[in-house]
Amino acid sequence: MWKSQRRFLHDQLRTFGMKLFGSGKEKMETRIMGEVESLLRNLAKTESEPTDLNAPFSLAITNVICSLLMSVRFKQDDPRFIRFTELIEEGFKLFSNVMMVGDFPFLRHLPGFNSACKKIEQNKEEMGGFFQEMVNQHRDTFDPEHMRDLIDTYLLEIKKAESEGRILFCGKDCDRQMQQIIGDIYSAGMETIKTTLLWYVVYMLHNPGVLKRMQDELDAVVGRERLPQLSDQAFLPYTECVINEVLRISSIVPLGTTHATTKDLELDGHFIPKDSHIIPQLSAVHMDPNLWEAPEQFNPTRFLNAEGKVVKPEFFMPFGVGRRMCLGDVLARMELFLFASSLVHTFDIKLPEGASLPNLDGNEGVTITPDSFKVCLQRRTGDFDFLIAASSKLRSAGSQ
Repeated sequence: MWKSQRRFLHDQLRTFGMKLFGSGKEKMETRIMGEVESLLRNLAKTESEPTDLNAPFSLAITNVICSLLMSVRFKQDDPRFIRFTELIEEGFKLFSNVMMVGDFPFLRHLPGFNSACKKIEQNKEEMGGFFQEMVNQHRDTFDPEHMRDLIDTYLLEIKKAESEGRILFCGKDCDRQMQQIIGDIYSAGMETIKTTLLWYVVYMLHNPGVLKRMQDELDAVVGRERLPQLSDQAFLPYTECVINEVLRISSIVPLGTTHATTKDLELDGHFIPKDSHIIPQLSAVHMDPNLWEAPEQFNPTRFLNAEGKVVKPEFFMPFGVGRRMCLGDVLARMELFLFASSLVHTFDIKLPEGASLPNLDGNEGVTITPDSFKVCLQRRTGDFDFLIAASSKLRSAGSQ
């Protein structure tokens, strides 16, 4: 079932813009930039005030993902959004306590394991109830000639399978499978991008020279009369390198998806039998001094070659490795580039008076998250309203 699910998801997500080229990419850029502009407007209201970026980032990324999955958009004070954010953050903390039991079954006997599992299931059921509401609404308004989002594509596939006599999901309940898929994409897509953006801000606070160089590059290429677009990315190598370096040094998902050996083998003198569980430790690769010069230092230029071109070595793997690597890597890169570049193109980022720099150690779990921190955002030179309006006008023209 995993292979058929992944193949179907891969094809449908490409249809909705998670690919590198074509009209789908342009449509996805339009979705993302709508949330970028909304985020910047909201942040402008807090200018010069100490601001925690966690909730604004969560809302913006949630709305990108939810527009793709089920054509839903939340407001900051929507109780559903607030509750979902709570459930996802709690779920990631709980899951960090139970995630290794598949590889080390004895862990299930440790105190607290059963209560953590029970709470995870309760949270899944609560979110699943909302997702089922969305499925029901889509089923009532379904038009096979107009695909709105991922739920519609699943409903269409279900109808096709019924007419052709095919069995989907190995005969399992289709609605239940849709709930699970929507929940997985939603929670993983929101939490990882939000956390990466938070680390991005942390490293900009620690490296004001990097931030200044990035802003200078954006000013030279994009100018002060609009926001960055995906078409600018090829001309912004340093900006791309900064994002790559944040992905490398933060390694927010330290462990990759579990694989298994297909046969007995020997590696560096160690015998590994067939069907052994193999867990890639991505963070160890990203911090290996044999692969990276001074890996503990934040240095975006490590991704630039002598000609000033961006290079990504094969041991740079922020989205995993192999056939089980992240399905949403293309969307993630789009989001990171557009949100990260637009934020620093619009604002200077400062520490509140008297505040200390955020800790770089992070908090370990399923993802590595930074400690809570606040920043003061100051609009850069130029007309803020004109900047946003010009970007919105370009976006509207491009979607016609």
